[in-house]
Amino acid sequence: MRYVVLPHFTMIEKKIVKTYGIIVLKKHIPVKIVKDVCLDGDAIRTLVDRLNQFEVELVHLFDVIEDFYFEQM
Repeated sequence: MRYVVLPHFTMIEKKIVKTYGIIVLKKHIPVKIVKDVCLDGDAIRTLVDRLNQFEVELVHLFDVIEDFYFEQM
């Protein structure tokens, strides 16, 4: 399992905004895409690095993202 940052653009309050998400790859095949996780590219890259470093299982991804949101507050 490998996690990759997904930069993309989305419409927020009638403005186009660059947001970042996460793609989960298993043997180079995308198995999960989570869009609009964060507006801060550096923060999401750090999160993805940690996900890969600790080899987080996919089943825990949304709990990790939830914890990430609380850390950002």
